[in-house]
Amino acid sequence: MSDARAGTVVFLHGVGVGPESWDGQIAALPRGFEGIAPAVTGMTDTDAASFSLEAAAREVWENLELRGVAKAHLCGLSLGAMVATRFAIDYPERTASLTLSGAQARPPRILLGIQTAVLRVLPARLATPPGMSKRGLRAVLRAVGAVDLRAELPLITAPTLVMCGSRDHPNLPAARELAAAIPDAKLQIVPGARHEWNTQMPEVFSARLNQFLFRVGG
Repeated sequence: MSDARAGTVVFLHGVGVGPESWDGQIAALPRGFEGIAPAVTGMTDTDAASFSLEAAAREVWENLELRGVAKAHLCGLSLGAMVATRFAIDYPERTASLTLSGAQARPPRILLGIQTAVLRVLPARLATPPGMSKRGLRAVLRAVGAVDLRAELPLITAPTLVMCGSRDHPNLPAARELAAAIPDAKLQIVPGARHEWNTQMPEVFSARLNQFLFRVGG
């Protein structure tokens, strides 16, 4: 297997977008780093299995096994950041570094309740992402609602960068909580950025990510 200096970076997407949302970051990776963006299972109705945080982290491990990568840098946004966090907890020996943006350790119950209520009244074409029914999205929200990673955050040993857009208000408290709980984690609040700023401000996201990768991965 190759080591961390091969520079494999695994990008994990959130709900409503796919691996292509990371195209800008993969193209902008520094020389010596290779980016991969696997699809997170359970994000469309045609997937063979429903979403599970543990299963999604296991799929990342299986992907690295197939590629012969011993250790990788993990970068996730939103739900993808939760998968990356789970991976770092479950497979510390395979985690070279961790970059989290718009992440949650325990998603706010009030926010999930509002999303569920909106889902109930809006037509599917307005309330759900392409390829997913209301039933499928409700299943994802239920799985996310059961997550509570707070007690396990101190177990993370990988160098960690926590980022959040200054205009991503629902996730700012969680970003501060994650950075405080993960040993030696660095927190960056990005001026003017919203939730999906990897696509809205791709150059800014890549610049911050690449600087971190240079520091921890050489």
